[in-house]
Formats: sequence, structure tokens, C-alpha cells
Amino acid sequence: MFKINLPVFRRLVEDFSDVADFLLVYIDEAHPSDGWVAPPMKPYSFEVRKHRNLEERVTAARKLVELFSLPPQCQLVADCMDNNANVAYGVSYERVCIVQKKKIAYLGGKGPFYYNLKDVQRWLEQSYGKR
Repeated sequence: MFKINLPVFRRLVEDFSDVADFLLVYIDEAHPSDGWVAPPMKPYSFEVRKHRNLEERVTAARKLVELFSLPPQCQLVADCMDNNANVAYGVSYERVCIVQKKKIAYLGGKGPFYYNLKDVQRWLEQSYGKR
């Protein structure tokens, strides 16, 4: 999501923040600059080295907010260093889920290949109307 779909996510936040709360959980870096490096995808390149502690992960999360100008309606948090959110939701680097009344109402496929923000948009439109 970060390299290609974050602008699409940003539009979802802007369009539906009056009826939904948005939370982005920054997890373990999939392609750290000192590890398995992916080719740059300009203008959405986001280079960061493997997190060695929570402070580095939080710094990377803040860099993400600055780089992509996430709307203020979207909260950003960082996963713990034991990656408990990543493990609990089977993220495998990117995943979208909708929680409604304390239950998962929609769980997208694992990213980067098996999730689709258009599905999320359709779910939100069916639940709350088109924007």
C-alpha cells in the first residue's frame, strides 16, 4: 500500500472520515534499505533501514506521514517490536480490515498482491453511500 496505494487510501480517508474512523498501523518494514531492497517507485519511494528498536519504527512512521501527507482524520500508530499486530492480523506487509461494533466486518487479502482498496471503497459505499 505504501508505495502505490497510499494516495488511494488517503482519498478513502478524505471521502469517508465523516462516517468511519481510520487507523494505519506501521509494521515491520518489508523492504528495508539494509535488507531486501525493492526497486524505487518514484514518486512514492519510502526508504528506511530495518528497525532496531521502537524509536526507529516510530521515526519511520512519522516520516511516512510527512512524505505522504496523510489527512489528520487518519490516526497512525506503530506496531510493537514483537510485531503482534502484524502476526494477529496476518498482515504480511499490507492488509486492510474494517472493524464494526468491535468485530471484523471486512478483511481484505494479504498484500501486496491479494488486497484491493476498490473492495474497501465498495464496502464503504454500500454501507454509507457514494461520495
